[in-house]
Amino acid sequence: MIEEFSMANELSADVLNTKVLSANVLLAHGSRDPQWQAPFEAIAETIKKKDRENPNAAESTRIELSYMELCEPSLEHVCEMLVKDGYQIINIYPLFFAAGRHLRIDVPLQLKNIEQKLGITTRLHRPVGQEESVQAAITQVILKQI
Repeated sequence: MIEEFSMANELSADVLNTKVLSANVLLAHGSRDPQWQAPFEAIAETIKKKDRENPNAAESTRIELSYMELCEPSLEHVCEMLVKDGYQIINIYPLFFAAGRHLRIDVPLQLKNIEQKLGITTRLHRPVGQEESVQAAITQVILKQI
């Protein structure tokens, strides 16, 4: 099941009057081929750059790239690194076209294990391919090519 929001840690933070740090992780499938990884690395760097340039942001947002399998950094490794840096909530943004078996079963199981191991909250968002703007962009690219 893909969840878009969980408030457990925010509520406990409000009670304790402490700031809960949240980070954002882009999640791609993964491949052993470094050329396959290049577009995802470029997307992550562009997002980080645009976030740093945002004049409305009080501070930059923590954004990391991870892979579900076959290459590094793994989702678990990135979450471990973020926890060491003090983050308690981690938003996962799948760079997938749709929610197939990986996003319906495999990734939620990974996240459940990560949450239990690290004592954090994760939020698995919809895959980017389900966004209307992504579908429209893909449609335009194909229409230009045919």
